[in-house]
Amino acid sequence: MKDYIILGVDIGGSHITSALVNVLDGSILEGSWQRSKVDSQASADEIVAAWSSVMKKSLHFTTHSGKVAVAMPGPFDYQNGISYMKGMGKFDALYELNVRALILKGMEGSVQQISFINDAGCFLKGELVHGAASAYRNVMGFTLGTGFGSAAGTDGIATDAAYWQYPFMGGICEDFFSSKWLVSKYNSYSGKAVRNVKELIDDVERANPLLQVFDEFGMNLGIFLSKLYKNKPIDCVVLGGNIAKASALFLPQLRYYLSARSIVLPIYISETGENAALIGAACSM
Repeated sequence: MKDYIILGVDIGGSHITSALVNVLDGSILEGSWQRSKVDSQASADEIVAAWSSVMKKSLHFTTHSGKVAVAMPGPFDYQNGISYMKGMGKFDALYELNVRALILKGMEGSVQQISFINDAGCFLKGELVHGAASAYRNVMGFTLGTGFGSAAGTDGIATDAAYWQYPFMGGICEDFFSSKWLVSKYNSYSGKAVRNVKELIDDVERANPLLQVFDEFGMNLGIFLSKLYKNKPIDCVVLGGNIAKASALFLPQLRYYLSARSIVLPIYISETGENAALIGAACSM
């Protein structure tokens, strides 16, 4: 048994990624990285079966500790493994269920211990250890995807910030900084319909209002960050998640908005991507 080899898992609203992580140096074991799409609107049994299938493939690579660290979006009872996601467009079938027990059953004895950590906290932990954010004391990390994840890092320690529920422009941050907002806004402006952000970006012919939508997204993010900057010490911001992959479309507007308000705030796009969450999760156990 190799106690320093832990299975890191990143669960998103539309996918799962897993890999064996050597927590001594934060490296991912070559060949163990696995990823698959998941229907987050499926039944509880189907969701857990999809997760378990991917994790088993990673575990087959080599001897491991039998420990699993899962980067999980909230709201979630991380200590007890209970999901409280409902009405958020993902995992409604898992509401109030013991997800830890379901995964242990699905893994059929191949693992003995499962820990759950906030996904944004895992992402930022990975960036604090191996990313550009390691050079700063007070760091904010945000994951932009199906939902809006947030974490605060101080002196290398990352904690969940829960800004998804923060009041913003008559709603909450989750309403504005997620793929749901981008898709809804684009469909409203174009009079057409795309199903997700990838389709919006890939379909050039239909994406006439694309720049307008992302400019507005960047400006909204600038408004949020400027308010945050005034209320707490922030030395830099790290952005991750699938939407961050399209940063070229919104980052200029975001930086312009902050600069126009004399806010000097370095903003980094995660270079390790979703691997940061895998590494951060494993290194948090």
